[in-house]
Amino acid sequence: MNSELVESYRHCQRQAREAASNFARMFWLLPADQRRAMQALYAFARQTDDLADGPEPQERKRAAIQAWRQALEASFAGRAEPSVLLADNLQSAQMILPAVADTAARFQIPRDYLRQVIVGVEMDLDQAEFATFDELRHYCLHVASAVGLACLPIWGCRDERAQEPAIDCGIAFQLTNILRDLVEDAGRGRNYLPREDFERFGCQPLSVSNPLTPSEEWLELIQFECARAVEYYDRSLEAQRFLAGSGRRMFRLMHATYRALLEKIARAPHSVFERRQRVSRPHKAWIVLKTMLT
Repeated sequence: MNSELVESYRHCQRQAREAASNFARMFWLLPADQRRAMQALYAFARQTDDLADGPEPQERKRAAIQAWRQALEASFAGRAEPSVLLADNLQSAQMILPAVADTAARFQIPRDYLRQVIVGVEMDLDQAEFATFDELRHYCLHVASAVGLACLPIWGCRDERAQEPAIDCGIAFQLTNILRDLVEDAGRGRNYLPREDFERFGCQPLSVSNPLTPSEEWLELIQFECARAVEYYDRSLEAQRFLAGSGRRMFRLMHATYRALLEKIARAPHSVFERRQRVSRPHKAWIVLKTMLT
């Protein structure tokens, strides 16, 4: 590696290590080359997601996402996008792109997976709510399942039969995140749960003007969405049949941790209105031990 690429991977490593993410904290299971690749993929997904957050006007966010898209394409072509095209908050983020492009080439990750992540984040600007679950599923395919599909070649899996369960896994993870972040997302003016489900249970979407009160209808809605996510978790387990070694352990650990979070929410749906739910450290340690021993 040249010095620029080495520094790019180091930058991704720092971002992953500083993250308060269950996903990023599991990379230690992987050998060095796969770990570097996962850190690059995580840094890219994290940076892309951050572009749609924050207090900036929508048009400024949209311009930043477009600049980020151009910078990614330039990195694929082996050149740096002129910094004048990038917003101030992207100039340091551009440091991750050499590692991202190298990871995509080294592990033969289809570039469209990374492009889909950008499209998914762009949806956050264009669509503050979803009418149906099909619309929400389409969103999940971009922001979560595309990342899961990109993980497969990093973990040494090129069996096409793993793709559908990997897609289901991404949807399961994203539904879990949506349920965990209901209050936080409402504060940003976003309600990801489908409008058809609000109507089904006779409750109103959360908003600043609609206090975050856990009515019986809301609790029933959360239970319904938890049951839907369980179906995706069950189907996604099929992916481990096509994985081996550290990749299989990584998948099983991620799957068990996120499912444990969903189960915690399902047991006490009112809790998401009180504080951000997490899997406790002792429970995480038990999951790690069980994963390593089976």
